[in-house]
Amino acid sequence: MKIIPYFRKSNSAVYVRLRDGKDVDYKISTNLYIDPIHYDASVPGYSKESNVPQEVKDKFNRQLADILLLVGKEYHTGCTLDFLHHIVDNYFNPDKQGKEHEDIDNTKTGFFDRAEQYLREVKNGAESKCAITSIFRRLHRYEAWQKEMEGRKDFVLRIENFGADELERFMKYITEEYTYFANNPDFFSRFEIYRNTMKPSSANSAFSGGTRLKAFLNWCVKKGYTTDTSFRTVKVDKHVYGIPYYLTIEERDQVLHRDLSISPRIELARDMFVFHCLVGCRVGDLFALTRENVVGDFLEYIPSKNLNKGKTEVVRVPLCGKALNILAKYEKYSPRMFPLLDEHFYNLAIQFVLELSGVNRMVPVLNPLTRQEEMKPLYEVATSHVARRTFIANIYKHVKDQALVASLTGHAPNSRAFARYRTIDDDMKREIINLIK
Repeated sequence: MKIIPYFRKSNSAVYVRLRDGKDVDYKISTNLYIDPIHYDASVPGYSKESNVPQEVKDKFNRQLADILLLVGKEYHTGCTLDFLHHIVDNYFNPDKQGKEHEDIDNTKTGFFDRAEQYLREVKNGAESKCAITSIFRRLHRYEAWQKEMEGRKDFVLRIENFGADELERFMKYITEEYTYFANNPDFFSRFEIYRNTMKPSSANSAFSGGTRLKAFLNWCVKKGYTTDTSFRTVKVDKHVYGIPYYLTIEERDQVLHRDLSISPRIELARDMFVFHCLVGCRVGDLFALTRENVVGDFLEYIPSKNLNKGKTEVVRVPLCGKALNILAKYEKYSPRMFPLLDEHFYNLAIQFVLELSGVNRMVPVLNPLTRQEEMKPLYEVATSHVARRTFIANIYKHVKDQALVASLTGHAPNSRAFARYRTIDDDMKREIINLIK
């Protein structure tokens, strides 16, 4: 059995990854969150160079170490994922131990009591629950801000009167919280938020927060905890995304053929990135793959995001010659698909490799704060997710069949998110017009 701390940069959450043979591969949320710039996988936890207070680093690192030891101690063959989640929950809430199946205490009717109940009862994937938990943590800050800084001295969040006005006020707070933090760092320090750990929030963030909070309030209405449905009148706009940017096949091969033998670690990151472009999985899945996922000349895996939603369909991606050659290069080093590499380093290395390879084409990038397009060199804005876009966009450009491409990526055939990965370019338009000449 292997127990490994697993950090997901997308939501700043730390998980325990537990592997026992071929049949068990669990990822368990530790309920611990850390800004990616401070996480050091070799600790694991806060890096020694992190500038947050020492007591914060010590507490976080101790809790993570405790959870890793506890899961290792309690795990046994046949252990369920729910049981492991209870172990972590009981670590932070020892008073709840042995009470998981008792009825909810109806005397606890406060806003955050209902929030905890919602998190227990509503079945969501781990990533979704982390996002919802993040909203509730922000609501704690919002409540304190309203009471202490906005002059609403008796203000307390209550389910029964959280209507349209409060929802709109909270969504506005999301977009302005960074400014509040910059001007009042001492206020936010009590919530363990420090310089360089908070970033400006975009309108997309406010809309996401509003959507998740409305789902919680709708749940409260269905449970009979409130009759105020005015929050439903608040318009939550759709996210705005820029034109998808990705590498052309020529640019991808340009990166592949760049001589990087002077730095094996950078060369490894380059090879991982090109392989990533050739299979199109999410970065979390890329780091989880092993040689056992290669069956003949196919890559077979269940996307972790789908698995969290109860979907177990296997994605099968044919491996082309370039992908097989990359795998053969590292076959003797590790049972993993690639030797171990830090995910944060992987993202930084991608930009470095693309710049070295001359991938400097200017692309339009949407500024999430101003919602205005800005022109940037591709290497400057590239991340691991560009590999997934590169895979999808180049295939779609040739086959123009969303269902076929989705079968290779784990998307639902009619996924609305799919549009964020491909664009209708001028070559495709010319090809269509040529059909009616």
